[in-house]
Amino acid sequence: MDLTAHRQEIAKGLIALESAIERLVDALSHGSFPAQVADATSARSAVRRICEAYATINYKMDDEVNESPVCLGIIGVNADAVKKAQTVNTAKANFKNLCAPLQGIRVRIPVKGESSPTKAIPAIRVILRNIQRSDLNLLAAYRKIPILDVPPKSVTYTRANTRAVYRKSVEEIAAMLENLSSPAAIADRELLATLGRGVTHLAWVKNRYQNIRANVLYARLDSSGRGRIQISAELPLIYATGRRAEPAEVNFPSEAQAKNPTRVRKSKIETEPLLLSLPVYRYENDD
Repeated sequence: MDLTAHRQEIAKGLIALESAIERLVDALSHGSFPAQVADATSARSAVRRICEAYATINYKMDDEVNESPVCLGIIGVNADAVKKAQTVNTAKANFKNLCAPLQGIRVRIPVKGESSPTKAIPAIRVILRNIQRSDLNLLAAYRKIPILDVPPKSVTYTRANTRAVYRKSVEEIAAMLENLSSPAAIADRELLATLGRGVTHLAWVKNRYQNIRANVLYARLDSSGRGRIQISAELPLIYATGRRAEPAEVNFPSEAQAKNPTRVRKSKIETEPLLLSLPVYRYENDD
């Protein structure tokens, strides 16, 4: 697979994203804005934590793969800073669209110290290695900043244990196995060929993670006539203060809630995986 064109576009998209983030962080760090972050001792330290959260799109030495930093917080800013946050989100979306065609594609490259002379790794990781950005955390780079349309009156955070489940056709799963040559993958391909015609789709499941959401009560109705919303809130919320100078009442999860999320979403897939080489499951009552 020729990755040259993809490499050039992804490099440009990443530069655009980092430039947009830099402009936002610069505006926040040089302004005076009301901000709250869990465990922050002052508004200044809260703003610093928020800037770090928005700017962190690279893995640190001890970070887990496929996880991104979480920062529970909120900041009220001027209209210019909100526009800069919107520009960051546009750059994130553009960068994700550039990477999307490579999703699920693996490329074999030479490796040292392995049992075989080559190893199949995700094409996007090959490109990031080529542009010397192996440390990029794609999940953090994709994750958008939650922007509120209206100043909030109150914000209450909730946590739930969940996992991403992708509905894939049997053909799509078979394509994912094509570049895998392990005995488990070979056995999995044979197993897929034996599935009955009634089984058209399977569930590709990722590991459980804590899904953090913010329940927001607006100070007034938004343009859609809503007085409250619930949004994903792994990154700090940002909003234009306008004429509302009063800070929002923010309810962060207690330490006990953080360690023991109260809700676990019920799954409609079987408890045991169908395949050996990929986290693929059958749906319940799927004959």
